[in-house]
Amino acid sequence: MFSSALIVVGSCLTQNADRNAKLSTKLQNAIASGWMNIIDKQWENGGRGVVVGAVAALALGLLAGCASPGPPQAPSLKLPQIPSEVTASRVGDEVRLHWTTLPRTTDKLLISGPIVAEICRETLGAAVKAKPIAASKTGTTSTPCAPVLLRLSVKPGESQAVDKLPAELTTDPARRLAYRVQLLNAAGRTAGASQPVFAAAGAAPPPVEELRSKATKAGVVLEWKALHAIPKTSGEPTFDATSVELDRTVLQPVAKANSALDSAKVLITNDAVGARVSAGHKSENPGANKPLVRLRGTEHGEVSGTAGSTGGTIDRTAQVGTTYRYAAERVRSVALGQVALGKETLEMRSLPSAEITVAMPKEFPPNAPKGLIAVPGFVEATVPSGEGAAIEGAAATAQRPTIDLSWEPDLEAGIAGYRVYRRGLTGEAAWQRISSDLGTPAYRDQSVVAGQRYAYRVTAINAAGDESVWSNEAVETAPTQ
Repeated sequence: MFSSALIVVGSCLTQNADRNAKLSTKLQNAIASGWMNIIDKQWENGGRGVVVGAVAALALGLLAGCASPGPPQAPSLKLPQIPSEVTASRVGDEVRLHWTTLPRTTDKLLISGPIVAEICRETLGAAVKAKPIAASKTGTTSTPCAPVLLRLSVKPGESQAVDKLPAELTTDPARRLAYRVQLLNAAGRTAGASQPVFAAAGAAPPPVEELRSKATKAGVVLEWKALHAIPKTSGEPTFDATSVELDRTVLQPVAKANSALDSAKVLITNDAVGARVSAGHKSENPGANKPLVRLRGTEHGEVSGTAGSTGGTIDRTAQVGTTYRYAAERVRSVALGQVALGKETLEMRSLPSAEITVAMPKEFPPNAPKGLIAVPGFVEATVPSGEGAAIEGAAATAQRPTIDLSWEPDLEAGIAGYRVYRRGLTGEAAWQRISSDLGTPAYRDQSVVAGQRYAYRVTAINAAGDESVWSNEAVETAPTQ
C-alpha cells in the first residue's frame, strides 16, 4: 500500500537526478526496491506504526529536495571594511595616525588571514573636499589611494602608524597634508581608502624647557621658560600664535569619593590665565588608571610673581593628598586652505617636555596674617617699695613704655592661634618669639626698653601645629618718659 508513496519519492529523485545528473537510473531503482522490501517485511510483522513513521520521514526529507534551488551566490571577495575613526596629529617632525581596523569584511564576515594597511599622503596647496563613498553590491567601497607612502601589518582593533616627515615638510611655509588609509586582504585587494584627514606641514614649535612645579594652597603652580626667552638659531622661525598644554596624570590618588575629575569636565579660570581640563583620556602609564587631565597656559608670565622670561599657569583642580605627574607640549595653530572654501585650523605640537612630579600635602600651613601695625604707649605698673614710693615701704605706680600690636584676623577654617616675633634694631639682634600661642589678633609688648627701636612679625598656626610664613614687618620705637 505504500508503493505509490515510494513511487512519488522515486519520481522526485528522478527529477532531481535529471536536473543535476548526480543519481543514475539504476541507483534510483535500487533505492526504491530496497525500501519497499523493508516496508513489506515490517508490515507483515505488524509494525505498521514504524512503517508509517519511516515513510513519512523519508517522504518529507526527499520531497524537500524537490524544491527549485535559488540563483547561485557570488563568492565573497573578503574585502576588509574601510577603516573608521581615522585621525592625524602633528607632533615634532612626525605625523601620528590612529584608526580602527574593523573585524569584518564588506560582506559582514569575520576577517581571516593577514591584513595590510597602506598609508597615502598628499601635499595640498588648497582646500580639498572629501570624495563621497559609493555603495556597491559587495559592500561599502571607495576609490583606492595612491601613491602609497607606508605599508604595515595590522590586526582588528586600534591601529596606528607614524609618518616621519622629510626635511622639506618640516620648514615653513605651512601647508596641509592629506592622509588616507586603506586595508588589503591576503589577496592584495581593498575596498578602497578612508576619507582624508589633515595635518600641517611646516616648522613645529620647540619643546618646553625648564618645566617646574610648586604645591600651594591655590593649587599646583607650573612654570617654564617662555618661548621668547629661548635663543634662536639663524633662520629659525618666530612663533607668535603659540600656547602650552600640560598633561596631568594621577600617580597616588585620594579616595574615589574625593576625585571630582574621574568623570567630569572642568573649565579652570583665574585672574592670571585660563586652562582647559578635560577628563576621560587614558594615561600611557600602565599603573595609572586615573583620567588624563589637560591644562593650557601661556608664554607671558601671567602667574603672579613670575618674571617676563617665565610662562606659567595654576592647576586649581589639584587635590590635597595626591601626587601628580606633568608633561608639557608647546602648540602652534595655523589656518590653512582657501578662504572661499573655509580655512581649517590645524595644530603642530612640540615633542613632550621632561616629566615632573609634585605631591600635594594633606594639609597646608595657614595664610600669613595681614595688616600688622605697632603703636607705642605706656602702661601703669606697680613699682616695688623703696623705688620712688612716697612713703617708705609703701608700693607705688609708674608709667612703663609698651608697644601694642594688632593685625587682621585669619578667617580660615582650622586656625588655632598666632605667634609674635621680635628683634631689636640695635646691633645684629636675631628674631625671637616673645609670645605664647595667642587666641586673638592682638598683643602688648611690655618688655621693651624706652628709646629702643624694635621690629615685629606675626605668624598663624593651625590645629596640626603648622605655622604660616611671617606677616608684614612693623617697626616702632618704645616711648620715653
